[in-house]
Amino acid sequence: MGSERRQLLLWLLPPLLWFIVFMLIPYCLLFYYSLGSTDYMTFKPGLSLDNLIKVLTAEPYLSVLLKSARIGALTAIGATILAYPVAFCLAFHTRSSRAKFLIYLLVIVPWWAAYLVKAYAWKTILGTGGIINALLLNMHLIQEPLRLILYNQFSVILTLVYIFTPFSILSIYSQLERIPTSMIEAASNLGATTAETLFKIVLPLSMPGVVAGAIITFALAAGDFIAPALVGGSDAVMISNVVVNLLGVAFDWPMAASIGIVVIGVGTALISVGQYLEHRAQERY
Repeated sequence: MGSERRQLLLWLLPPLLWFIVFMLIPYCLLFYYSLGSTDYMTFKPGLSLDNLIKVLTAEPYLSVLLKSARIGALTAIGATILAYPVAFCLAFHTRSSRAKFLIYLLVIVPWWAAYLVKAYAWKTILGTGGIINALLLNMHLIQEPLRLILYNQFSVILTLVYIFTPFSILSIYSQLERIPTSMIEAASNLGATTAETLFKIVLPLSMPGVVAGAIITFALAAGDFIAPALVGGSDAVMISNVVVNLLGVAFDWPMAASIGIVVIGVGTALISVGQYLEHRAQERY
């Protein structure tokens, strides 16, 4: 028994050290800095919650935080709407292994390109001299290039949906793969229509994957700072852009750390909600 316990501890030691060094210590340092203040760009330790309260109550932090959450939510919704049909097709309608591999490839290949390249691509597409404006001009639908499709929240959401949709596809597909085909066949044999099978069996059973993909997409989109900097304008500044300015320009580390603490808290709450919904779904089915 003693040797088995020592072997178990030996196996647990590397992940435990990894968690302490790369998770616990950085989070503790982040919280430590959030309690301090700055004096002429110099950090002063303290035990004040003023910075955290300021993030949740004062401008521009609160409005930018809410805007980031809204953009993240819209990105998650858009990515889920695009991802579900693709994941459904992969799970149930792609019987050929070659066709399934091709769809996999189309989903994964965009990840091979650098994030910056993909964001710049959308800047080129949506720009005044881009493909969309050129097409509309050639069709004589507009007299001059549209400026409404770039440097706003719409362009940011569109870019983020394109970049992060593969996360939703793989998350939903992994959950759809777990649904036994015998359950779908039984529903069909009992007279259920395709719509009834989809909405009463497939969709409820796939909700954990949908929720997990939405949480991942929301977290990545709400915390993004490259897309707002490239295709967004003054109306599309997000919370990460504020953090970058606080760290690199204002040297206000306590306020930047406080924003990080709030974002981590929101992420933890979302993960808890996702786990709760998954547990309820498992109990129901």
